[in-house]
Formats: sequence, C-alpha cells, structure tokens
Amino acid sequence: MTACGNDGNASSDDAGNGSNLTGEPIKIGYAASQSGAQATNGLTGAGVAKAWAKYTNANGGIAGHPVEFDIVDTKNTVPGATSVVQKFLNDKTIDAILLTDLVAEGAMGKMLTDVNTPILSGGGSSDLLWSTVPGVFQPVSGSNYTVKAYVEVAKAAGGTKFAWAACAEVAVCQENGGKAIAYAKQIGLDTENVQLFSASAANYTAECLSYVNKGVNVIAMNIGIATGARVMADCLQQGYRGTWSMMNSGFDQAKVAAVSGAQTAGSTQGFPWWADDPKVEAYRSAMQKYSPDVQWQGGNSTSVWAMLELFKKAMETAKPATIDRASILEAMYTVKDETLGGLLPEPVTFTKGKPSKPVSCSWLFTYNAGDKNPKSIANKGKPGNDASGDLGSTCVGY
Repeated sequence: MTACGNDGNASSDDAGNGSNLTGEPIKIGYAASQSGAQATNGLTGAGVAKAWAKYTNANGGIAGHPVEFDIVDTKNTVPGATSVVQKFLNDKTIDAILLTDLVAEGAMGKMLTDVNTPILSGGGSSDLLWSTVPGVFQPVSGSNYTVKAYVEVAKAAGGTKFAWAACAEVAVCQENGGKAIAYAKQIGLDTENVQLFSASAANYTAECLSYVNKGVNVIAMNIGIATGARVMADCLQQGYRGTWSMMNSGFDQAKVAAVSGAQTAGSTQGFPWWADDPKVEAYRSAMQKYSPDVQWQGGNSTSVWAMLELFKKAMETAKPATIDRASILEAMYTVKDETLGGLLPEPVTFTKGKPSKPVSCSWLFTYNAGDKNPKSIANKGKPGNDASGDLGSTCVGY
C-alpha cells in the first residue's frame, strides 16, 4: 500500500503523488496495526500518513524530495510486528521506519537497539521502547505520564471515586491500572479495583452494574475506542451518570459523539485538532481532502501528523546531500528545543546516543456528546510549549 499513489481520494490533484518533484524519493516503511483487537491506532495512523504524504508532496515535498510510504499490517501481535519491522530493516530501499502497534511495541526494545535505522513513533506509548532505546524518536508522552494524567484529569473533573477499565488483550493495560489506582489514592481519591474488558465480549452489563452499585463517578478508559464506545453505551444503559477519563487513542470525537449522554474529560498527547491555528487548519484540510474516511478527530491522529512534521523539519534543517538511513539519523539529531509552533506539547531535543526524553506535557479537555468540539481546560500556569490559546499545553509532570 503506497501512500503517495493516486488512490481515488485525490484524483484531481496529481501533485499529491510527488510526480512533479525531482529529488530522490524518501521511502518510509510503516509498520502499523491494521487488524487485531487494538488495531484502531494503526488504522487511523495509516490514514494520517497517506494524507500527510499527499499534502507534503503537493506542497513541494521535503526540500524537493517526494515522500513514499510502504504500509504493512503488523496484525497487532509481537510476532507480526517484529516480522514487519525486520522486513523493513532488511530492505535497504527503506530509509526510515514508522511504528504504530501498542500491543507489540513494548516487546521490541532489544530488537531495535543499535539497528542504525531511524525509528519514528506513530503515537507510541511504551516507556520500555520509546524512552529507553537510543535511535527511536518519540515526541509525545509515554505510558507513565499518561497513567498520571488519567488520574489528574479525573480529579479535575470532580471525580471522587475512581475506577480503571483495562483492555483484556494487552497486559500493560492492567499493569497501568495498578499504577493509576496507587496514584489516585495518593492524591486523595477513593478507588475501586481494576476491571478487564474484552473486545470480544457480547456485553458489559455485569461490569457496569458493579461500577454503578459501588458509587463510582469517574472511570479511566485504558481501552481502544472501538471497545470503549461499547462499554460507555452499556454503562449508561445500566444507570452510570459519571465522567469517563479518556486519553490519546482511547478517545475519538466522532465515536464518543455517537454515545448519547457520554461525558468525558481527557488529555491528548497529539495537538488539539479543534484549535484555531493555521497549522491545525492545514491538518484538518489535508485529512478532509486526502483521507476523508479516517476519524482524524483524535490525539492518535494528530500525534502521527506531528511526528511526520517533526521529521520534515529535521530533514529541511539538515539538508542531507544524499537520502539514506545514516543521513536521516543525523538529521533527526538536529532537533533541538523544538515545539513546531505549538504542535508539540513541550520542547523536544534528540541527542545522539541517548533515548528520547520522556514528555511530561499534553493538552487537557472536556467533551460531552452533543458538543461541536472539545473544550480546552485552561492552563493555570505557563504553557509547556509557550503556545497560546488551545495550543498551550499543560504539564502534569512525569
């Protein structure tokens, strides 16, 4: 699947396929979950990559170089993801690798150590990879920050009794729950035990009744949005009237909007797609033009776009004479205190020989079904990225 080809979404805009650009193509292998229980991230990420490539190629490419994506399904499993990434590592025509698979990424640290190939984050969350291994590049928050943000947002929304809903298919979802419950107790919230939710379950009546009967009034959703929307609908039917704390790929505006009565408070690691800003408008326009069927109103989508924009900025700063893995690695190390004008939540620096620094800022919001757009929760201090308005980020701390 090549993102720069003319796939019918942009038949009137041949510039989007890069045919008018004369520079050597930059080829990115995208290992993305396109199937499996938690495939939502990879599916939306692939749509974003296609739109970004067409938009970029239609606007001069990267210093005259067209961008091409080879998108391959990791199947949302460790064997599937490692097989795809190894395929890309063996293919010397691939200049860089983009990775989105929240099920598999945490198990890939050893594999991706000292590969001398730039590995770009497609909205990843595992601290076992992105903030541990040098040469993998992550400009958004990891799982430890996210766990803390779930709880902080829950308390800010008025929650007093906190529960954690975890995806049954990924062990780290339950592990995160234990950390969140401990932190919730630390900041004075009453808590309930972690409950597991399987994507294949026929319904969630028993789990929802447990929440209602125990007086839970804020539930953190560490679940992919496809399953999460079903959980929300079932719990509302059983009488739950509290808030849902939702983060990153666990929130999708269109899917939450379809759950009548849903009230959410959350954090997005990717920039707020509702912001009144020319850079964000460019994102919205590109997605609507080139990937109209992709649910782009979510933090997973915007974090992938921001990563690719950061990649573009690094390449245009470095201006490598040749396009290969070594020159792209060097280009990525030119990133110093970069916020992309507010598209990143805090200044990002990549240093040769060191892993990416954990990001401790994001954007907080509330959103209820029926609202046109999320509403930013105003930052009480200095924004982490020095941006204004909706793009000003909040730093919870790591």
